[in-house]
Amino acid sequence: MIDIIKNEDLYNHLNEYDAVLIGTNTYQVMSNGIQLQLMLNYPYVYEENLKTKYADRRKIGTLCECKKEGEPTICLCFIAKGYNFRSDLESDYLSYEGLENCLKLVNVLYKGKHLASYLLGSSEFDGNGDRERIMNIFKDNIKDLDLTIYDYKQKSRMDFVKETMTKEFEMKKKDRKKYYEMVKKRKEEAEERFKKNGHRRY
Repeated sequence: MIDIIKNEDLYNHLNEYDAVLIGTNTYQVMSNGIQLQLMLNYPYVYEENLKTKYADRRKIGTLCECKKEGEPTICLCFIAKGYNFRSDLESDYLSYEGLENCLKLVNVLYKGKHLASYLLGSSEFDGNGDRERIMNIFKDNIKDLDLTIYDYKQKSRMDFVKETMTKEFEMKKKDRKKYYEMVKKRKEEAEERFKKNGHRRY
């Protein structure tokens, strides 16, 4: 059974499922979207990816299961023929056959489990494929497990940079406000002491 949740970030729900499916390329590049979030915050995922052979097209259509005690199980699905900032790639660089093979393996490996995914291969970071064709591949191959698909726009590397900069700026603003409030309070306390002691300020 397939359920779809719209406009909700899959990254915020990793621990709610038996495993989470993530689309990736054969070059071990995890530089945008949820791939980048996993690489930065769940390093065991990237470490497992690095154990696979670099740029080996034979990986397409295979899986890499990433596990660590107490952490979410991440299943990397090798479906992209490259990565999004390579200029020699076509705009659609998803291997549809690879996606189909991955989902067939998932259906067997996680039979009876509850999994989560986004629409693998549809983002500009893991294939930029045709959404309708991808959804049909999911429907044709996911039979023996429950899958929740999070349908949302993933963030680019620059989006994360902008967010970080904005948070830092807001933090500085809060620090400045806190400083000014402290100065004001000390000034008021000083004025009060002057009044109480009968001193004049010059």
